[in-house]
Amino acid sequence: MEQKDRNLSAIIYLLIFALMFYAFSISNSTLFLEGKTFKEIFLFLVDNYLDFILIGYVFICFQIAGYVELKHKQDFITISLLSIIFTPLSIFFILQNEVEDD
Repeated sequence: MEQKDRNLSAIIYLLIFALMFYAFSISNSTLFLEGKTFKEIFLFLVDNYLDFILIGYVFICFQIAGYVELKHKQDFITISLLSIIFTPLSIFFILQNEVEDD
């Protein structure tokens, strides 16, 4: 069963990569970043793509909360809220402290 899951995951990754490659190849718009500072690029991304950044952040938080739920037997809702409020990386430090206390 585990091998079937890995094969399915590999197929999904390949499809996503192919879809992204196709989307970039048909895109006619170009983004000129030459000569811009990191701050200008960051502000451009925040101004124009804040919704995608927030969606990606919440998605990563839910993925880490799901991992913590399965691996460490924690409550998904609590972990996902902690992950969104603080950061996803803080969950691993909280869990590490709980393991050391036990």
